[in-house]
Amino acid sequence: MFEAVNDFILKFAPGVVQDNIYRGYFNRASLPDVQDYTVISVSDTSRVGTNIGDDAQAADNIYTTKALYEYTIDIDFVCDDQMTAHKRASALATLGRDYIAVDFFKGYAIGFNYADDMAYLPFVDLSDQYIHRYRVTLHLTQWESVSTSQEYAEKVEINLVENIDAHHKPKKE
Repeated sequence: MFEAVNDFILKFAPGVVQDNIYRGYFNRASLPDVQDYTVISVSDTSRVGTNIGDDAQAADNIYTTKALYEYTIDIDFVCDDQMTAHKRASALATLGRDYIAVDFFKGYAIGFNYADDMAYLPFVDLSDQYIHRYRVTLHLTQWESVSTSQEYAEKVEINLVENIDAHHKPKKE
């Protein structure tokens, strides 16, 4: 998921370079000294719908079931220059409502749902200077599967067939 979002940013957000993209909520990673970076964070994960199982018996008795998960990914563009951060966020928010994003993520077996409107979230750094930050939230879906060994009956032997109503009459009270 992170690789796909990372590649999406590199391809469509103007001026973003790989060295300045960081994974959010990642321990032991400090942000750069320059105020020009991008942070990718998973803000939510939720299950969508019910499982889809493979009802065909596999030769090795392996049963596979799949569940669809929606990932909510926040992308923060931080920059000294407000218009640079704005252009980057605007590009992804605009493409996030277009077939271009859908086609891009198909190459990673990820479904692209939509992008929320961008939000302006400035903050104050350690030197008491305002830093411009724009956030775009992407909503993506991906199938996750689990395979497990499952024994199946290959042969059934019936020893007795009886009519319950005829052979087991109710007791009279």
